[in-house]
Amino acid sequence: MNKKPFVYIGIALFITAGIAATPTPPDKKEGWKNLKVIPKNIDEDQMERVMYKYTKQLGVTCVFCHSYTKPGISPTRVDFPSDEKPEKRTAREMMRMTDKINRKYFGYKNDYGFNSLSESVITCTTCHRGIPKPSNQRLFFNEH
Repeated sequence: MNKKPFVYIGIALFITAGIAATPTPPDKKEGWKNLKVIPKNIDEDQMERVMYKYTKQLGVTCVFCHSYTKPGISPTRVDFPSDEKPEKRTAREMMRMTDKINRKYFGYKNDYGFNSLSESVITCTTCHRGIPKPSNQRLFFNEH
């Protein structure tokens, strides 16, 4: 009995199963989810730079504002789109506030581009100075 046809059929089935099990790449890259202050067209490198700057200015890590995935979701990771933590909502309010102050008093419109990291006059550091909750102490000396 000739074994060649069986070998060819086996190889063909193996290749077909492999092709069928391979996921097809999505037609279009998924965009950012749940951005409400930062422009939705921001690229990945710039988003990383902006978030890194915030973590340094506040002396925190990502999970200060972003929650982990819900129990039962594997693998456990940071769930960036989630609005579960109130700190994230506060961060958005602070971003809007600093943007408004910079625009109104200094004529600077933050586009969250590369230069925005160095050109903003008022930043998180203005009040936070590297700590998550700014001090209640006055920022300026009282003149009598």
